[in-house]
Amino acid sequence: MLMGQGMSPTQLRDREGIASHPSNKHFISLRSFNRQISSGDSPGKLIARSLEGAWRPEAEQLSISSDELHQIASLLLVTDTAALVWRRLQPCTITSSWALAYFKEAHRKHTIESAVHEANVRDAFRRLRTAKIEPILFKGWAVARLYPEAGLRPYGDLDLWMKAPDLQVFNYEIQSNGDPGYRVEPHACFYPQYARSFENVMDHSQLVRLGDIQVRVPGQEDHLRLICLHFLYHGGWRPLWLCDIALLTESAGTGFDWDLCLGRNAKHADWIACAIGLAHELLGARVAGTPVEKRARGLPRWLITAVLKQWEKGGGISFAENLSFSLPRRVLNPKALVRALREHWRNPVQASVEMNAWFSEAPRLPLQFGSAVKHLPRFARYFGKQIRRP
Repeated sequence: MLMGQGMSPTQLRDREGIASHPSNKHFISLRSFNRQISSGDSPGKLIARSLEGAWRPEAEQLSISSDELHQIASLLLVTDTAALVWRRLQPCTITSSWALAYFKEAHRKHTIESAVHEANVRDAFRRLRTAKIEPILFKGWAVARLYPEAGLRPYGDLDLWMKAPDLQVFNYEIQSNGDPGYRVEPHACFYPQYARSFENVMDHSQLVRLGDIQVRVPGQEDHLRLICLHFLYHGGWRPLWLCDIALLTESAGTGFDWDLCLGRNAKHADWIACAIGLAHELLGARVAGTPVEKRARGLPRWLITAVLKQWEKGGGISFAENLSFSLPRRVLNPKALVRALREHWRNPVQASVEMNAWFSEAPRLPLQFGSAVKHLPRFARYFGKQIRRP
């Protein structure tokens, strides 16, 4: 039995590792299949092949044809992974391709932006510490700093976690001192499945030097846990986030506390193991010797397929227009109405998380319908407000 209630990750490691929920008797490993990619691959598989190992200091040169590259160029650009692929294309046998110019420009743009973002991070921490607020920086620069060079991992908002009472002080500090010119997204809490208090994360946080200040970032265990849940919560739409998971997993040294990372909840620990498994199966992340190794090599069949299909869409539900706002305008246009509903239909990954389900081999369609029904009351409230507007 996988991660039975009352069993810790340590006990599981001594037993059979994070490997199988009772209903997951038909797990398959697709790693060998993924390595046998041909020119007839789908765009999702081409994206996975293009990003394999791209976060490592010594990334292997990518072998890909111009036609294959053109199939996925726009998808790589819209998901901010073009710079990582550009790194693997140098030097490359492909010398005449319109995509190369765009990839090179993306890398240059992200490199310039990284310097601006670092200045913004320093400014934000100075402002908040002046207001007696000590935040923790998640994602963004906290992850980008671990990549081999600037410009490979772009980011925009500054995600800062702080105590709930500090939010009011934060809002006053930002407003009273004028627009800082960059966007800060404050958090007083994260996903319920994160199950880590601010105080606990603060105790395990670390200070990292950035120029003339120290920036507080979460410990490796807390960060990997959050990034895995973030990837799944958003339906795995962005391959860049899976690169983050791969990088953090491979950065976990001998002192990495897997019990802390996986947590005590068996189901949510399995989610994290599955996210790491996706990084292994799709991007070649090294998981040998970790307690998630067995599970990472045996994911449910639907999971990899769902993520690859999502990657082929280029964007997730975050890109879709608010349904309650757009539906009144589309209700008399059947095609536009169907398109709007499809944009907001949860994929199997997102539906599984929203319905708090095991990542088993059980069909996902009931969960997708359940997720849609779950959102109906909220949608009805907003929709009612929209149609009453003059």
